[in-house]
Amino acid sequence: MQNLFEEIKVPQTELENIVNEKLDMIRKDSRKKKRTKILCGFTAAAACMAGLIVFSVSNPVLAAQLPLIGHLFGQVEDQQSYYRDIDETQVQKMPEAEDAENVVDGIKISLSEIYCNTEALYMTVVIESEEAFPDYLLNNTLVQTSQIPDLFILDADETFGFTDQPLRTPLQANGQYIDEHTFVGSARVDFTFGHGSIDENGNQTSFLFPDVIPESFHWNMNVKKIYTWYGSSASDSWETCTLDGPWSFEADVTAKQTEKIVKEVNDYGPNGMGITTAEKREYEIWLNYGYDESKAEYDVESIQSIVLDADGKYMLDKAGMLPIGDFNVSKINVYYVPAASEEDWMAIQEKLTVGEPADFIKEIAVHHTEIDFGG
Repeated sequence: MQNLFEEIKVPQTELENIVNEKLDMIRKDSRKKKRTKILCGFTAAAACMAGLIVFSVSNPVLAAQLPLIGHLFGQVEDQQSYYRDIDETQVQKMPEAEDAENVVDGIKISLSEIYCNTEALYMTVVIESEEAFPDYLLNNTLVQTSQIPDLFILDADETFGFTDQPLRTPLQANGQYIDEHTFVGSARVDFTFGHGSIDENGNQTSFLFPDVIPESFHWNMNVKKIYTWYGSSASDSWETCTLDGPWSFEADVTAKQTEKIVKEVNDYGPNGMGITTAEKREYEIWLNYGYDESKAEYDVESIQSIVLDADGKYMLDKAGMLPIGDFNVSKINVYYVPAASEEDWMAIQEKLTVGEPADFIKEIAVHHTEIDFGG
């Protein structure tokens, strides 16, 4: 059988365009915000991947891995940037397909479970390869050196029963290889953000979901190809592995009607950076950052912000998104601390994961914002 895994060099300009596009999306609501360095150690390109969203996969070997099926969200939650502890009683099982369905050139993609609320559609996916995945994916040096999860990107078209146009945008797959033939992950389509898309004429356009998500709707997704990046052993460059489809999926989706708590904050640190509003959702908190030059007493980059939960535990701020997980988010505290250099900032970050950081942060903070969500 022909080798399924193509090794193709990634054009540097294309890679830079992807990175710049994602960074522009992050900046669109706050053009003057300077991004802080986060503890994860993502490279700029890896951070772009993290903003894309997520996806997943399966194999006959899964029969021996059960009770994996029915618990896939929990299996891969540590590789995701957003949810924790999805309510399994609300998870929908996808209809089982025939063995020959969604198999293209020895690659089968299965959607096993979906969960939907008024904020996002989540899906688990299992990618099963007749051939073993190559070692450069199973032991990806890019993953190891950049501290990012294994991932795939889906080149997908999606239609939703409550929108007038399809969404054509890549989705990111974060997950893990559970054996040589199987990658398992989870993907999310966020209903609360604007998305870059392509219209019927091939032109770039924007896509917005309506404010109200219905309790039920029909959903369809066509995946044209999947691809991922890996580190080249021969050089410092990135290369890509591409697998062509198509693979198609559809389902009648029930959306859990969830409410978000929105707090007006409008408080700024002495570098002019601050929070305009804070939104508490089912699985995460979103901080909407802004900049007020009249509040700026110091250079933007000389002050960094740190978020602690109500119990004083450090919450990693991922470009304004805070996964709730096991944190006590009845209220959160945002502290602004001086960091004159990158070395100073890295030294502060090292202390955030050791012991109880609250006393240390309070001692060095030059400004404090408390956001009370109640309960």
